[in-house]
Amino acid sequence: MSRYHPLLILLHWLSALLIFAAFLLGMFALAEKPNTPEKIVPLGVHIALGTLTLLLTVIRFIVRRVTHKPLRRVKPALSKPKPLIVTMAEPVQYLLYLFTFLMSLTGIGLTLQAGVLTGSGIRLPADFYAFSLRAVHGALSTILFVLIVLHLLTWVYFQFIRGENALAWMWFRAKKKDTPSE
Repeated sequence: MSRYHPLLILLHWLSALLIFAAFLLGMFALAEKPNTPEKIVPLGVHIALGTLTLLLTVIRFIVRRVTHKPLRRVKPALSKPKPLIVTMAEPVQYLLYLFTFLMSLTGIGLTLQAGVLTGSGIRLPADFYAFSLRAVHGALSTILFVLIVLHLLTWVYFQFIRGENALAWMWFRAKKKDTPSE
């Protein structure tokens, strides 16, 4: 097997899309913007994305634990020590799960702490920075961003420097074309 399980691949790319969308909303539609009625819709979408991300992270972690890792054809190292990026690859994978999980939990906690969700919809507090979990949520977003950059640098290393077609490990198998019989 040279690829991850198809369900894990689907969950990986869906998680990446949700995290990217939540980051963009958080950075450009929510952070440092006044709490006006115009902020309610993007905040609601951000909360939904975060909740979905939490659910997918838990499912993805379980799927990763019960499915097999792909066997990779790794070029032999010429008795050199592993580069730091390779040594960090697996811990970064698990840290991505952990910090995505923590990010979602602190978002839910902040929502509860600020009393954002009410029976009649979303209620904005005067200032989210008045709540302790806002600082934690912001700090975790920075750490998660750094982990994502490290994850992408690992891919760049394996894909372009080692030439191992790393994208194929986390992509769907191409369908084989039917050949006409003669």
